Amino acid sequence: MTRALIVASTVLLAGAQYLGAQSNTAEVFGGYSYAKINPEANLPKQNAHGWMGGAAGYANKWVGAGFEIAGQFGSIPAPGAPDLSFKEYSYLAGPQLRFLNTARAQAGVKVLLGGVFGQVRLDSSTTPAQAQAIGAAGYGKLDQTKFAMMVGFPLDVSVTRILGIRVEPGWYRTSFVQEHQSNFRISVGPVFRFGSH
Repeated sequence: MTRALIVASTVLLAGAQYLGAQSNTAEVFGGYSYAKINPEANLPKQNAHGWMGGAAGYANKWVGAGFEIAGQFGSIPAPGAPDLSFKEYSYLAGPQLRFLNTARAQAGVKVLLGGVFGQVRLDSSTTPAQAQAIGAAGYGKLDQTKFAMMVGFPLDVSVTRILGIRVEPGWYRTSFVQEHQSNFRISVGPVFRFGSH
């Protein structure tokens, strides 16, 4: 996946000099989101699937600001007990910078700061002995709201002047259970652009 993204970015950058600028002033993006995360820092990271949505505005064709909200869901295997289910909801905002802006493709970087709500729940059939065995004796659920940060690299391929398809890999940092977690997150979906010249 990483190699494919690098090759696609290189091809787009190589052809950028032959393409005209897109220069939209606003965009709305939403779609599927995947992350390798875990709000219970003592247990291994797990696959989480969900959704994300966001919007951004640009002061010129290179510099702007935006926000994102996302929800991801998964389960954590618990030895000798039913799996723990978890979810995370993040809300992030910050500056964006485009470094490729053509009629066929746009690419950039964004640094978003904000918060994340994480919740881990024991299955209702988990016995007190099972909960103690997996180190969860002190809670039937864990709810926390903590600081989060994401550095994302949106890459858009134009379908029409208004519609594009976005792939956005990113580094996603959370701070659950007094620890920092560095996570991988990727989002894919349509981006709607407004104010194009």
